[in-house]
Amino acid sequence: MSEIYKIGYYDNYPLALDGWLKWNEEKWGIKAERVVYTKNEKEYPRLEGVLYTNQKGQVFMPPRNPYLPFQFSDSTIRNDRLYVDYQDVMQLFADDLLHRGVAGTIALPPGFVDARPFQWNNFIVEPRYTFLQYCSISYIRSPKITNKINKALHLGYRIERSDNWNAIAECLKGTEDVKGFSHHTSSEDLKKCDDLLGNDIFRGYLVKDASGQPVSGGLRLVLKDGIAIDWSQGAIREHLKNGVNQFIYDFVLQDVRNSGAIGFDWVGANIPPVALAKSAWGAPLVPYLAIRQKNFRYIGTVCKSYIKSVLFKR
Repeated sequence: MSEIYKIGYYDNYPLALDGWLKWNEEKWGIKAERVVYTKNEKEYPRLEGVLYTNQKGQVFMPPRNPYLPFQFSDSTIRNDRLYVDYQDVMQLFADDLLHRGVAGTIALPPGFVDARPFQWNNFIVEPRYTFLQYCSISYIRSPKITNKINKALHLGYRIERSDNWNAIAECLKGTEDVKGFSHHTSSEDLKKCDDLLGNDIFRGYLVKDASGQPVSGGLRLVLKDGIAIDWSQGAIREHLKNGVNQFIYDFVLQDVRNSGAIGFDWVGANIPPVALAKSAWGAPLVPYLAIRQKNFRYIGTVCKSYIKSVLFKR
């Protein structure tokens, strides 16, 4: 057999693990289904991944998930054959989405850049972005990052892997209060995720100040030989100026590398200040596809946005 060509992430992505699927099912009251699309029931080409469906049977991307894990594989590297194979299996995927219906927006992981099979089937596709770095490559980060880390060290902050979910949840709440949003995950939710995935994969990190008080906490999904997910990060506001977030990310990136992961996905660069902060670490920007169906809800959203824009201009 010829070399296998792959795009996307599935078999080396923590978002495709049984424990992660079960956590989402129990947390959000939805159903996870592994799907495979092939031509003429042959092994290749194949598109495989995970779909979540709501109580109406519609495809739905649950909160706290950056993408649906999907991967396209083929037994050829010839561009002419890849083009035809990709179009054929993506058409099967698009047909399935049209049959089930799509509630809201779903996203495919980095690697999928050809949006046309969805556009040709009455979907709206928007490019979104994240930073994705590989552990085998050294990236040049901004000197400001190093200065912040040194400041945190000088002030006596220390960091550790932690399963103190209450403390981590409080740190996440610190960012929620400042930015006016919710992670929708309690300390009990975090404990359940740890039970289902294990602490080798579901990793908590905690920064404490010189007096031992938790001031910054985060959560990552780390998989050996896979892509680690930057799932959550939060801090008590008054400590941010002291470099606690830069301090924790420096530790996390080293921990991910030491764990045998092949890469680290910063999960999102679509909000200007967030994107600017993440860009300082030197990782390349990569696109991914956000897909939604043209339906009455979509038309209502467009009309509402248009009315707001008209009123604003007045």
